Amino acid sequence: RISKDYGAKQMFTLGGYGLGKMVQDPRVFGAATDKELVDDMKKLGVVFSGGEPGTGIVGASGLLLGLGKIHGMKSVCLMGETSGYFVDPNSARAVLEILAKVLKLKIDFTKLTEKAKQIDVITQKLKDVEGKRDITKEDLGYIG
Repeated sequence: RISKDYGAKQMFTLGGYGLGKMVQDPRVFGAATDKELVDDMKKLGVVFSGGEPGTGIVGASGLLLGLGKIHGMKSVCLMGETSGYFVDPNSARAVLEILAKVLKLKIDFTKLTEKAKQIDVITQKLKDVEGKRDITKEDLGYIG
């Protein structure tokens, strides 16, 4: 309702696409409610792959796409590939770079780059620990 009051015609939702493994150079996947929007996003490097995301889009990002479609709004969800293990500044940056192009915004990524370096240090430490012990299936179970 609010979107109509302000004359919005297009909506973007943002999210992550967890792969369960480390991602060096995250891609941005998309889901859209309009073929023209798919074509526009593909030109910017967004990947639209049949069956992806395999688990579907859940939560507010998916709900808003559907609501937008019902109300005649062109909508797209941009999802950055991520391990899903922890905050992923590189994935966030990939998504924001696409969004900045679409909206013709200039974004200062300095703090995001700093955070990415901190996460890289943490992941390297985790890799070092993993290399020093045998990981069993039980180690990968539920953490509560």
